[in-house]
Amino acid sequence: MTKLDELMAKFCPNGVEYKELKDIAKISRGIRVVKKELAEKGKYPVYQNSMTPLGYYDKYNCPSNTTFIISAGAAGEIGYSYSEFWAADDCLYFICSDYLISRYLYHYLLTKQNFLYSNVRKASVPRLSRNVVEKIKIPVPPLEVQREIVRILDNFTELTTELTTELTTELTTELAARKKQYEYYRDMLLNFDDTRGGYILG
Repeated sequence: MTKLDELMAKFCPNGVEYKELKDIAKISRGIRVVKKELAEKGKYPVYQNSMTPLGYYDKYNCPSNTTFIISAGAAGEIGYSYSEFWAADDCLYFICSDYLISRYLYHYLLTKQNFLYSNVRKASVPRLSRNVVEKIKIPVPPLEVQREIVRILDNFTELTTELTTELTTELTTELAARKKQYEYYRDMLLNFDDTRGGYILG
């Protein structure tokens, strides 16, 4: 029995409840900044319509360790920032309640990446409705379980990052295998339905 199985048995004997994202996190839209106010280098990156910073600003409106989603342009992309940043108006960010860990939310939302992409309205500027994001159902196990899932998945992420920075032709196959391994374990660990012993709460 793994540590995660032990935690599930101890803290979730009757399963895990699913809640809509809007009920467990404050969802905020960022605030527009004009490009002439931004610098090429600076302390706080500005996320607008992609995971590449639009520039840098002298203020921030999001705390460190925040999960966010791009809602226009590269709509449906999911990000996580370990440092403070400025969310512009095409960025939705999440302030989690006391019983939801932001990094856990980030990993779970990655399992919904294809769902988010499928709900992007294809127009001159692709857009993702806030309403779609608000209604995503999130399994909310106790914090102890969330922390263990985050620890396991972050270890996979760290190994993949190390391989990426040292990437050579010989490591390409290993990197692909690590990414598949991360996706497999992410989807398995964050699946609380009957295939994992009935963790879903009826």
